Order: sequence, then C-alpha cells, then structure tokens
Amino acid sequence: MKATYAVSPEVVEWVISQVGEHTEPLKSLNQWKTGEKIPTFNEIQDISKKTRIPLGYFFLKTPPKEEIKLLEYRTIASEEFDNPSRDLIDTIADMEEIVDWTRDYLIAEGSEINPIVGKLKHETNVMVMAEYIREVLGLSIDWFKTTANSFNYLRDTISEAGVIVMMNGVVRNNTHRPLDINEFRAFTLIDEFAPLIFINAADSASGRLFSLLHEFVHICLGVDNLFNDNRYSTFNGVKKQETLCNAVAAEILVPASLFGSIWDAHSDQSGSIDEIVENVARYFTCGRIVIARRALDTGRIEQPAYDEIVRIARADFHKQKQTKKTGGDFYRTKESRIDKRFLAFLVDSVSRGKTLYSEAFKLTDTNRHTFPKLVERMEFR
Repeated sequence: MKATYAVSPEVVEWVISQVGEHTEPLKSLNQWKTGEKIPTFNEIQDISKKTRIPLGYFFLKTPPKEEIKLLEYRTIASEEFDNPSRDLIDTIADMEEIVDWTRDYLIAEGSEINPIVGKLKHETNVMVMAEYIREVLGLSIDWFKTTANSFNYLRDTISEAGVIVMMNGVVRNNTHRPLDINEFRAFTLIDEFAPLIFINAADSASGRLFSLLHEFVHICLGVDNLFNDNRYSTFNGVKKQETLCNAVAAEILVPASLFGSIWDAHSDQSGSIDEIVENVARYFTCGRIVIARRALDTGRIEQPAYDEIVRIARADFHKQKQTKKTGGDFYRTKESRIDKRFLAFLVDSVSRGKTLYSEAFKLTDTNRHTFPKLVERMEFR
C-alpha cells in the first residue's frame, strides 16, 4: 500500500486561490481539502506540476508567504495584478538568480559599481535625461537611421553599458507556459553591479523596443519596475515617474526636434491620419502607438483618433500572433533570450573552475549538449 500525505486545508485553499477555480485539478484539490481523499506522494507531485506550485509548498502546515517585491513597482496599480501568475513569479525568481550570480562574479573580479544606476535619480527634465542617455549609449539624434534593427542595436549598446538584457516569451524553455503581455511587458531589477532588464518576447517588435528604452530610464533612475502599461499612457492612474519614463523613451525614439518637420512633410503627402502615422512610424523605425502618442501630446491629433490608432494597432498585433508559425531554430531562439555579456562572464567563470557546469546549465536553461553549442554560436555571432 502506497503511503499517503495529508495536505493542510489552508494550504489547499491557498493553492486554489493561486491557480483559479476553473483549473483542471480542482476536483482533486477539493477532495484533499475536505479530507475525502488523502493523496499519495505521486499524486501531490502530479498536482504540483499541473498547478506550477512548488512541490515543497504542499507539505507546509500553513500557506507560504511569497513576498514579490517587484509588484510594489507596477507601472499601473490594479487589483487585476494583485495575484501574479506562477509564470511571472518564476521568471522574476530566475532573473534574480542571474543578478545574484553576476554581482558575485563582478565583485570577485574587482569591478566597480555601475555609474549609470541611479545617475538621474534627482532629474525630472525630459530633455536633460534623454541627452544623458544618448551620451551614455553613444546615440546620435537620428541614430535609428543608421541601423537595420533598432531593438538589437539598442540591446547590444545597453548591454555594453553594463546592463544585463534578457528576453523570453515563455517560462524557461516551456512553450506550454507563455508569458502574458497583459500581465507585464518588461521589468527591471536594480543592482549597483548587475542591473537587469527583462523583455517579454511575446510583445510586438515595436512594443519590445519601447519597453527596452522605458526600462533603461528606470536603470538611470535607480528604481525597480514592473512595466504593465499597454498604451504608454500619461494618464489613467499611471504614476508620475512612469509618465516621465515614457516621455524620455519617446524622446529618444522620436526626437521632438525632428518630429514636427517629419509629421508635416508626410501630412502634405498623405490623405488620412492613419497613413501619416504609418509613414512617420516607418521613418523613425518605431511603433504607430508611439507616433500617435507624440501627435496627441503635440496637438496634431485628438483623443478619439489616438484611441482608434491604438485599437487598430492592437488588433493587427493579435491577428499576426494568431497566424504566426510556431517552431523555429532552437539555438537562434536561445541566442535571442540571453545577454551576450552575461554569457561571456559565465563561460569565463566555468573555464576557470569557479562555476560548476551544472550551475551554468541552470542559469541558461541548457544542458551538457546544448550549452557548448549555444556558446559556440554566440561567440561567432
């Protein structure tokens, strides 16, 4: 006879609150709660996998207290996000491990703190902040005209400035655990030695680009952030600091000194607002929502026009997601997820025997077969 293990009713109740009442294991969980059924270890393990709740939690007498500090720094405070998904919780935990490892590595190597972190903590002037960021990243006013891929260019530049930039659209390598952009678009973990930006790859290309800059502003402010704003708003409950970050990101993507003349030039050539926005977005190599926001803030369009542009942009994005083919090159996907500078540190530490291969595999979600291939590909990228 297999051994059984009674699960505390309070813990079961907490598990249900975490996963919702429409989850597949609900019947079993309710039976455990009432004592109608006492589960075996294998049954608990099975429910743990299905609910994504850590196995050890089921053997506690009282519910665990998970303090997700990053939730305090949500762009938009909402009851909808008071109960974060296991996908977000696990992703934050994974990135915290990367920050911890990188900090220890840099300190051991005698590195100094990153001077960018918190450099602008007392600054509120959008133009001053944007100019500092351009200077730090070596960006000209029209930097976007000199690169074929604005996101990759900025990501590499930000990484070279000492910020870890990670990206993923799922939890680790699990395609059955997609990250929801309605829950978050990106987040920032502040550390004086190893600040980190995480980008939700499930977002649109233009959304990822804006999020990257928005989060870099947070690095300069020295403030953690969980970016969950779908409109890059300046109203509707958005904190003043977030409005500032949005404005600085927009200024770097679409400089005010260029926007007016470019908009007016396309206004003379195009008939509709949609066409103007589309053409101007193409010029600045950014998303339509950013251009529409610029146009709204400068009085070139009205609120209803802006709302319609946002609606259409979102509809187009969801349509593209539905028709997007799944699969692809495993290593190309892995390359897009990992910060090159972080991987270089890891390879150096492993080669000198300071970090075990098992830890390197865990930090990169690889194994003894995929890790060396990934390193080889990224070294020659």
